[in-house]
Amino acid sequence: MSDMRETSFRVTGNVTRDEYTEAARAAGLFRRGRAVAALGTVFLAAASVSPSPDGLTVHPVSLGIALAYGLVVLLVLPRWAVARGFRAGRAEEEKRAVVDGTGVEVSRGGESQRIVWDEVRSYHETPRLHVFTGRSRRRTCLVVLPKRLFTGPEESELLVALAHARAGDGA
Repeated sequence: MSDMRETSFRVTGNVTRDEYTEAARAAGLFRRGRAVAALGTVFLAAASVSPSPDGLTVHPVSLGIALAYGLVVLLVLPRWAVARGFRAGRAEEEKRAVVDGTGVEVSRGGESQRIVWDEVRSYHETPRLHVFTGRSRRRTCLVVLPKRLFTGPEESELLVALAHARAGDGA
């Protein structure tokens, strides 16, 4: 384990919009929000139906509002949030990431942000990405390291071992 703590990874590159979307999905950033939105949609739809002497009466305006709410909250808002996060993090710009025994540091130009291992909440791996989620200075962080930036598969595998040892598996 001491050898692993001394291991350091340095990668330089950018993240594509497709990779960022995949990372947000892998990290489950919208999982709870979607469940709440689906439940809200069901309740709104149920409220648009009322009992009447002839059976049930459907109120088309409130049913339309429920469906519009569901479409916006389940489909539009998550895509908008991912796009906003991609732009706000300037993911398309080239950055340098260092992963070592103390945590993960991402720097771009003169800016730098470090997440120590205690702040890393989870680690996720996809066939194309290494994804870290955490909180630093009251901000939620999503660090995406594309595997294509590593010089060899052994580096990627060693990073997986370090991430699982320090951040967990995200389960």
